[in-house]
Amino acid sequence: MNTAARPDFTLEAVYESMVALPVFPKIVHKALSVLDDPEKSIADVAKIIKLDHGLVANILKLTNSAMFGLRQQVSDLETALALLGQNRIREVLVASAAMPYLSRDLHGYEMSPQDLCFHSIGCAMISEVVSQRLGFSNSSELFTAAILHDIGKIVLDIYVGPRLFEVLERSRQDDSDFAMAEWEVIGTDHAVAGSSILQQWEFPRDICRAVRSHHDPDLYIQDRLSAMLAFCNIIAIQLGIGVGTDSFRYRLSDQLLYVLGCSEKDYLVCIEDAVRALEDAKDVIGLIFG
Repeated sequence: MNTAARPDFTLEAVYESMVALPVFPKIVHKALSVLDDPEKSIADVAKIIKLDHGLVANILKLTNSAMFGLRQQVSDLETALALLGQNRIREVLVASAAMPYLSRDLHGYEMSPQDLCFHSIGCAMISEVVSQRLGFSNSSELFTAAILHDIGKIVLDIYVGPRLFEVLERSRQDDSDFAMAEWEVIGTDHAVAGSSILQQWEFPRDICRAVRSHHDPDLYIQDRLSAMLAFCNIIAIQLGIGVGTDSFRYRLSDQLLYVLGCSEKDYLVCIEDAVRALEDAKDVIGLIFG
């Protein structure tokens, strides 16, 4: 039997795959650093971004989409940045840089490029309305975590695929969620892999922790950013937004609602707000794949 095409299932091989992943654009990190410098201006940020023409094109496409809600169409970078404001600039930078990673097939999770992209963008759009509804002030960090929360799937994909039946069976037998079954079968899960990737890409510790925790009830209730990310992700899953074979295998716990101070009425209103926000996400997906 020819086994040459079978992946190496050791954890060492999984983490070697992470190291081999193309790095997150350094120019984006540089622009974000300048954005946080009180002595720098929007023009200084624009000077850095202009060095990457592909990034400029993506930023203008996203800026003119419904996702960012500008009242006028813009064709030059500095005008777009001036209209967006600091928090929006941060969001559009991360979103535009993340698209090449998210726009790919994940055969192991039975997800198309549109699925992963729609789920990631949808979760980010949901994070905005949920932040407003639940009074979460750090909405920009939450948006970033939401865009990137499933990035670990692009590494684990080749390991999950050949053992997908085993993962699903373990999930059914133990009545556990998909991430727990990944742990039991593969020895890690896509949340842990994603957090490791973001650490490698030098993202802030809070965002890495939130991505690591978003499927672990014992962890995500320990800080509000992680709890908010878990909540937004579960809403996206419950609405069937870009889900794959792990769809509907995650639960919304009463403890999560309690930690967030979210009543049943608040939760239902968040669902309603999310449905409206997802219309904007569809427009963005149309831009990317159109």
